[in-house]
Amino acid sequence: MKPDRKVFDAHFHIGSSATRQFAERTITPILDCDDHQSGADIERYIERHGLGGGVMIPTYLEDQTAAFRYNDIILEAVRPERSLYGALWVSPLPENEERTAAVLDRLPQPGIRALKMASNTWKEHTVDPSSWSPDLRSNLERILSTAADCGLVIHFHTGYHTSADPLQFDAFLSEYGTTATYQLAHMGEAIAPAFRFVPRFIEWIEKGYDVFTDTSVVPGFAPRWLIQQLEERGHPVDRVLFATDTPWGRFPAEYWKVEGLEVDAEIKTKIFWDNAAALYEERAKRLFEVP
Repeated sequence: MKPDRKVFDAHFHIGSSATRQFAERTITPILDCDDHQSGADIERYIERHGLGGGVMIPTYLEDQTAAFRYNDIILEAVRPERSLYGALWVSPLPENEERTAAVLDRLPQPGIRALKMASNTWKEHTVDPSSWSPDLRSNLERILSTAADCGLVIHFHTGYHTSADPLQFDAFLSEYGTTATYQLAHMGEAIAPAFRFVPRFIEWIEKGYDVFTDTSVVPGFAPRWLIQQLEERGHPVDRVLFATDTPWGRFPAEYWKVEGLEVDAEIKTKIFWDNAAALYEERAKRLFEVP
């Protein structure tokens, strides 16, 4: 499908995620057309859905070394002249320190607008700083410092896994909420975590944290509820982004989750394009005087 409007997909993946072993079964849950393995696959995805731009994220599963390898695909696939940007995978885990340092040492890079972290991959650690080892804290602070210096957004997974539960972000943001800009993906990802995410997201905005979220994967009630709550508290809907999390979300379903909302057309325009353009394009121009 090709929507009759400008659409920016603020969070979708590149890197093979097809056949894998899970729960004593060999499964291939992803359609070939959504299993993006190259820049050519991304070109087809953009064309098939008429996207005006987006942010590509390395696919990550159990083996994080694959996500680091997919950073090279990101660097090859970005097309900033077409509003197609990338996020590079980083991890504060001590065993990933050298890999992450190699990523950070290459920044800034044309077309790279974000760094991706996922605390659901941090083993016994959560996003709550009280769970961190000294090495993990040091590594994470370097990631945040580099993001701030290079004008990059930190993408964080939020979800049902304890280590990425919205409750854990209260402690993180109280310590690091003004250090960087954050896209807290998925609004909690599932029903109960979304219950916890939406009220806190508004509180985080009111505390002055530079936080954004996206509509990907979360059940359909959450975007409607968040918009309602923002309006009731007198906040503009300028920190909500459209995203699909492809291949885990499918474009038509994720699109209509937002297009089908009974809200003002202006709000939909902001979510589908304007908010992301302000975050990923206009901000970069202000920071680095991009022509």
